[in-house]
Amino acid sequence: MFLKVGVIVALAACALGLAYKIRLWLTVAIGPEAQGISAGQRAAAALKGLGRAILSPRLGAMLKALALDGLLQRRVWNHSRLAWLTHICIFVGFLGLLLLHALGDVLAKHVFSGYQPTVNPYLFLRNLCGALVLAGVGLAIYRRATLPGLKLTTRGLDRLALVLLAVIILSGFALEGLKIVSHQSFERMVKEYPPAGGEPAEVAALEAYWAREFGVAFPDGRGQGGAQALEMGRKLHEETCADCHAPAQWAFLAYGLGKALGPAGVSLSGTGEEALWYLHVLASLLGLAILPFTKFLHLFTTPLLLAVRAGIDRKQLSPANLATLRAYELDACMHCSVCSVHCSVGVAYPEVGNQNILPGEKLAALMRLCGARPGAPSPRELRLIRQGAYICTSCLRCTNLCTAGINLQDLWLAMKADLARQGLGSTYHDVRQALGRAAQPSRLTPVVRLGNGQPAIHKELKASALAGNFSSCYKCITCSNACPVVHMYPRPLEELDLLPHQIMHCLGLGLKEEAMGARMTWNCLTCYHCQEACPQGVLVADILYELRHLASPQAADLEV
Repeated sequence: MFLKVGVIVALAACALGLAYKIRLWLTVAIGPEAQGISAGQRAAAALKGLGRAILSPRLGAMLKALALDGLLQRRVWNHSRLAWLTHICIFVGFLGLLLLHALGDVLAKHVFSGYQPTVNPYLFLRNLCGALVLAGVGLAIYRRATLPGLKLTTRGLDRLALVLLAVIILSGFALEGLKIVSHQSFERMVKEYPPAGGEPAEVAALEAYWAREFGVAFPDGRGQGGAQALEMGRKLHEETCADCHAPAQWAFLAYGLGKALGPAGVSLSGTGEEALWYLHVLASLLGLAILPFTKFLHLFTTPLLLAVRAGIDRKQLSPANLATLRAYELDACMHCSVCSVHCSVGVAYPEVGNQNILPGEKLAALMRLCGARPGAPSPRELRLIRQGAYICTSCLRCTNLCTAGINLQDLWLAMKADLARQGLGSTYHDVRQALGRAAQPSRLTPVVRLGNGQPAIHKELKASALAGNFSSCYKCITCSNACPVVHMYPRPLEELDLLPHQIMHCLGLGLKEEAMGARMTWNCLTCYHCQEACPQGVLVADILYELRHLASPQAADLEV
C-alpha cells in the first residue's frame, strides 16, 4: 500500500513539475522578439512547426541526430573520451535499471517471456547496470574534484544529483545483498513454496544447501549438514527453487555485500531489510518527484533539442517559435561546464572574480533574469550579470562546443538586448558617453591649460612598459596617417574629436579629461598600426588602451 501511494504521489508531483516547465517554455520571454507573444500563440506555432518538421525531408536528419547525438552522445565523445564514458555509464546503467528493475512488473514481465528478477540474465544484468551507474558517479566525482574548470563551477544541484544517484544504487545493492543472506527471506520463500514433502528434515536439508551455495546466514546453528543432507538439499532445490533462483553469485555486487556482512546478517535480517527498503524506495520516489527541477531532466530535453536542432533552420524560425526554443534551451543544459572550461575570456575570472563571465554560470543568471528560475536579481547582481554579458567576445566557441546543442551565442545577444531595455547597456558605451560629456566643457573653452611641472597623467600611465613615453612625440602626424579609424571618416576631427597625435599632445600638456573623452580613444581598434609606424617608438596603441582602463573607474562617479 505504501509503495502504491508513494508512486502515485511521486508521479503526480513529477507531472505537475513537467506542466510547470511546459508553461515556462511557453511564457518566458528572452529578447525583444519574444515580447507580446501569448502562450497560446507560441503553443500553436510550436505544434505547427513540429508537424511540419516531422513531415519534411529532414526527418531522417532529426532521427540520426537523436540516435547519434542524443543516445550515443557523439558530441560528448568528440569533446572528451572520459566525459563520454562517465555519461554513457550513467545513462546506460540507469536505463537498464529502469527497464529491468523499476518497471520489471509493468514492462519487462510482458516483454520478456519467463521474466523473474532472480533468474539470469536479469539477475546479472541488474547488478551490471547498477555497477555502471556507480562507475559513472565515481568518474563524475573524480572529474569534478580534479579538473580545475569543473571544480570551479560545481554547484549544489550537481552534488545533489550525484548523492541521490549514489544513495539509490547503494541502498539497492545493500538491500539485495541483505535479502540474499537473510534467513527470514528464506523462511518466507519456503512458507510460500514448500518442498514437495514439507518435512522438517527436507527443510533442514534445503537450509544446509542454501547456506553453502547462496550464503544464507541462519541463527542457532541452523544450516549445518553433512554430505547426505547437502545432496538432499540440492535435489530439493532443483525440484522446487531452481526455476526461480539462479546462483546468487551472479548478483556479484549484492552477493559480495551480503557475504561481507557475515554473522551480522542474522541480526540485520528483518529490521535491516525493512529500513533499507524504505531508504531505497523513498530515495527513488524523491528522485522521480523532483526530476523536472534537477539535472535529470536533461535526459529527456537534451536529445529532443539535438533532434530539433538538426531539423530546423534557426534563422527561419518565426518569433513565436524562436521565443519557445530559447526558453526550452535553458532546461537542456546539463551543466557539464564544457563552455566554461573553454571560454575565451574565462582567463579573466581569477582577476575579476565574477562567475557570470563563465557561460555555464551566465546561463543560470539568465534563467533568473527572465523569470525561468525563482529569485529576481538584486541591483548588485544585475551589475555583475551586466559585466558578464558584455565581457563576452561573441567568439562562438561556447556554442560550437556545447554538448547539448544550445545556441548560446543567440541567448547572449538576446540577453544583452534585454539588459539594454532595462537601462543596463554596454558599460564600454556608457563610460565613453559619460567621459565625452565630462570633456565637453573644456572643448568649448578657447584657453589652453598648461601642465605645471610633471603632469599627474605621466605617473598614472604605468601599466605597460614605457607607456608614459608620449613626451618623445615630435608632432610628425605619422600615427594619425597610419590609423585605419581616421581614414574611415571624411571629416575625422568632427567625428573623433581628437586624432592620435593630438591625444599625445593632450597628455603631454596634462589634459587628461580631453584625452579620455575623445571619441578616438574609444573607437581605437588596438591594431597597433600607429605604434608600429611611429619613428620615435611612442607606444600610441598601448597608451590609448591604458586611457580606457584608467577611465572606467572614474566614470563611476559621473552620471551615466
